[in-house]
Amino acid sequence: MLSKLLKYELKATGRIFLPLFVALLMFAGITRFISPPMGPEKWAAPAMISMFVYICIMAGIFVMTFIMMIQRFNKNLLSDEGYLMFTLPVKAWKHIVSKLFVSMLWMITSGIVAFISVLIIALEKGDITKFTEAFATFYDQAFEQLGASIYFLSFEIIIGILVSLASGILIVYASIAIGHLINEHKMLASFGAFIILSTLSQFLFILISFIPGGAYFSNVNISSYNDFISMQWLIQTVMAYGIIFTGLLSAAFFAVTNLILSKRLNLE
Repeated sequence: MLSKLLKYELKATGRIFLPLFVALLMFAGITRFISPPMGPEKWAAPAMISMFVYICIMAGIFVMTFIMMIQRFNKNLLSDEGYLMFTLPVKAWKHIVSKLFVSMLWMITSGIVAFISVLIIALEKGDITKFTEAFATFYDQAFEQLGASIYFLSFEIIIGILVSLASGILIVYASIAIGHLINEHKMLASFGAFIILSTLSQFLFILISFIPGGAYFSNVNISSYNDFISMQWLIQTVMAYGIIFTGLLSAAFFAVTNLILSKRLNLE
């Protein structure tokens, strides 16, 4: 059933995001084609208009991603639609997971599409070859210094990004769920819950710095490539602690949301 929820969520949100992605790439291509010095000077004004539309679409994509994340969770699960959604033979945690995965997917995809659109506008002839050569040189130097641990470090970075993204989404879900425990001014209560949860998370992070060794981690200063190489083990340890801490926060936010949707759901 989780796969069906994911398919439904992707279909519902894809109708909004896919046309935006196509429009962003299209205006990036138009801007590249008619912008000086690629095009004649007479195309300067249309190029400025195209660039303006491109910037508006890019900003709109990221704003829409955030709004959609809130709207899909709030409307589908905590409004009148919730009566229908929770009549399905599906546990509450599967609804949360489907919303979470799809939100993460669109956020990551939005970033990738935005990056590609920037490359379309900015790259000149031969830049791809230069970039490939520079990346190959960096990889060779990094592998020479770090060895096979470079793969573990890369894996940590990817996991850290994903866990941080999930934590950012789940704290919003938890805040909305807590806010709906209040009969009136639910959105205001959700905003207040978000402030409280964010403050509590920051307090816990500061508290961890007082654990033996934590203060040393917080004072790590990397100012050069050589510093990064010499402190490789320490950096990986700090990243591991960060992933664990953020993962525990994510689990707590998920548990709060699941508990409210399962036991204390208020659709009034």
